[in-house]
Amino acid sequence: MDTISRYLINSTTILAIAFGFFYVYAKYKLSYWSRRGVKTPPTHLIFGNFKDVIMLKKAPADLMCEMYESADPDDPYIGFYIFHQPMLLLRNHELIKETMIKHYNVFPNRRFGSVTNADFLGFRNLLAITSQQTWKFLKTKLTPSLTGQKLKIMIPLITKCIEPMLKYIDGLPENEDNCKEIKDVREISTRYVSNVLASVTYGIEVNAFEEESSGFFEAGINLFRGSMRAMVLMIYFFVPMLSPLIEPFTKRGSKYFRKHFDESVKYREETRSKRGDLVDYMIMLKNGKQHPDFKFEGNNLAAQASSFYIAGFEASGTLAAWVINEITLKPEYQNALYKEIKKYQLDKEITMESINETPFLDCIINETLRLHPPIPVIDRIAEADFEIKETGLVIEKSVSIYVSVNAVTKDPKYFNDSCEFLPLREKTENKKFYESLGFGIGPRTCIGQRLAIIIMKVMIITLVSNYVFTYEKRNVENVKKKKGVQFIQYMDENFLLKFKKRELSEQVL
Repeated sequence: MDTISRYLINSTTILAIAFGFFYVYAKYKLSYWSRRGVKTPPTHLIFGNFKDVIMLKKAPADLMCEMYESADPDDPYIGFYIFHQPMLLLRNHELIKETMIKHYNVFPNRRFGSVTNADFLGFRNLLAITSQQTWKFLKTKLTPSLTGQKLKIMIPLITKCIEPMLKYIDGLPENEDNCKEIKDVREISTRYVSNVLASVTYGIEVNAFEEESSGFFEAGINLFRGSMRAMVLMIYFFVPMLSPLIEPFTKRGSKYFRKHFDESVKYREETRSKRGDLVDYMIMLKNGKQHPDFKFEGNNLAAQASSFYIAGFEASGTLAAWVINEITLKPEYQNALYKEIKKYQLDKEITMESINETPFLDCIINETLRLHPPIPVIDRIAEADFEIKETGLVIEKSVSIYVSVNAVTKDPKYFNDSCEFLPLREKTENKKFYESLGFGIGPRTCIGQRLAIIIMKVMIITLVSNYVFTYEKRNVENVKKKKGVQFIQYMDENFLLKFKKRELSEQVL
């Protein structure tokens, strides 16, 4: 036997032995849940249950929803794997509250916060910090930035962003029915939200509806959309140990936001001017008492402003678009909302007091939150072993638990006609709980929730006051969520909306 043949035989033998060891290792790791009596979907030898997500064929939220629905109706949880790491998907109302609210001390952190050096802005804020002492300090300091009184002061800054939006819509070409045809209302809502957030979080007046002034909007888009960003977000949230590998893809956006924040702070300090926005509040924090382990300066300070912008940009813009789409499909709700707006004269002036007097709009937004949660997946990581008394299962330290928000909020176990848009559902504890899940749960609930709701309300009130919304019936069958590489879910672009000026419309809704 010649040398080449012996080499090939030896190489094949080594590979076979290596594969054998890997196979045994993988099978053992992927039996973690079965050894504990927990059901799991079929697994891939390498990717566990996340192959389609890692290959960018499926959105994480869609996969979580599929796993949730694959379980038996009364299963309190189902196990799954990201590569070979065991995760637990919770399916029971009481179990979700028990782990994420009652026993928050055991599950205090998000999984994606477990790596802190990959992004010098993204992991220095309230969303991601894992040190409980530092997190509590940050929350104590940042929560007062969005009190009712401070939000009231911001209302003029928010309403000032209405005019560019209306000007843009009015400038669109009309069809033969005097309607503006809008293929994707989310492009309008996210541009409006970008203008608002640039104003209230960075103190900069921009116009995302004009190309030469759309830098903040483009920076926001680059953070959330496209295949590369989908991969980055997937790694951040589900495989955080690989975060250092994607640091080059995050630096550009971080530098952009840091530059504009620093310029705003410098201008305010030099001119001693104030706008009543979050920049004013950040300067106050900078000059106030500091924490030994966290000083409000440099990246630490800029990260807080960035967190408000990043958390609100895509989530608020997408949720506002869902509201418009839902009331377009149900003209009776659109008409009822217009009557409420006229009743409180919101079409003439929008104030904090008048915004708070919109019970039907609240119902519409809450039902949209239930059906289309801006945060479709919630996660926590165990800091200690935790026993579920009802089943005896021990969630071991370092195991992550997940909630598929867009699955649990549509579970027929908790709602009749669970997939139907019914704003006037009977008010129950379940309804209130699942509506709130759209902004998180427990102590780590998004502190910007009230700001996000106000921003959306101003946009919806303005559009409903000025336009009648209709759609092309031939496209209504295509109204479904996009599949694939998006983190925050939306619908197909071929749902064609038509905006018609109210004074031109003779249609009775």
